[in-house]
Amino acid sequence: MNENYDPQDERETGAPQEGQNVPQPDGGKGNDDTQKKVIYILSYLFGILFFLPLILYPNDAEARFHANQALVILLCAVIGEVVFGILCLIPFVGVVFGILCGLLGLAVLIACIYCIVGVAKGERWELPVIGKFRLIR
Repeated sequence: MNENYDPQDERETGAPQEGQNVPQPDGGKGNDDTQKKVIYILSYLFGILFFLPLILYPNDAEARFHANQALVILLCAVIGEVVFGILCLIPFVGVVFGILCGLLGLAVLIACIYCIVGVAKGERWELPVIGKFRLIR
């Protein structure tokens, strides 16, 4: 128990007493940054949610960057899987395209992990080959 405690020192306003250490609020910025990171990560985890950063932060360049990256990854995955899926139907060479389809899926997974790590570190990492495409401006 605190020996210096005096019940008459308590104030109704809840204002800190003299000499008390009170953590300084950061104006909600830390919480906002964490929320943005979660939204950006969700856009990479679930490709169809690429538009989420655009809806929640329409005027933010960072949100447009991550939405664009997620959209490019999604389009590469969908178009590649459809093309390789059709080419898998060709007799004899279909096996090769089946392997390429699996490798494309692995490349998409690696690209998503790469982007998620960049978001978690608070850095802006552009994808090596497909990162140059700007579908969202």
